[in-house]
Amino acid sequence: MCANYRQRREEAYAAGRQEFPELAADPTFRDFVCLYIAEGYKRNRNTVSVCNSDVAVIRLVARWIRRFSKNKVTYHVQYHADQNLDALRAFWAHELDPGEVQLQRKSNSNRLSGRNWRSEHGVLAIRACDTLFRARLQGWIDCLQEQWLDSPRIGA
Repeated sequence: MCANYRQRREEAYAAGRQEFPELAADPTFRDFVCLYIAEGYKRNRNTVSVCNSDVAVIRLVARWIRRFSKNKVTYHVQYHADQNLDALRAFWAHELDPGEVQLQRKSNSNRLSGRNWRSEHGVLAIRACDTLFRARLQGWIDCLQEQWLDSPRIGA
């Protein structure tokens, strides 16, 4: 069984490498891969997840995750104790049109009195538990990074 799953992951990775040039013709796809390199969750080969508070970033990431994930996409908003939960849920539901936005209180939210910075709409995590999608994504990441490494050095 382990060999079967490994084979399927390797095939998905190879498919990701093969399809990268065509997908990369869309600049927003390249943006998605770059955002995943910078902001994505990479500790688990079974999950594709990005957390951010910027609406534009989340919209872009959501577009591509929903396009490629074969599994359910979930949305979780981390919030502080002093934020309006109904407003947070309504904001993200309007921005993303997901069926359900889950709320998760930040563990340090009671110890931030006097803070100047505030994530007005919380920090949204978009996640798909999809091993084969994650393997394809790794193929895309590797292709993009190879292009970076093969490009001429600027200012050298």
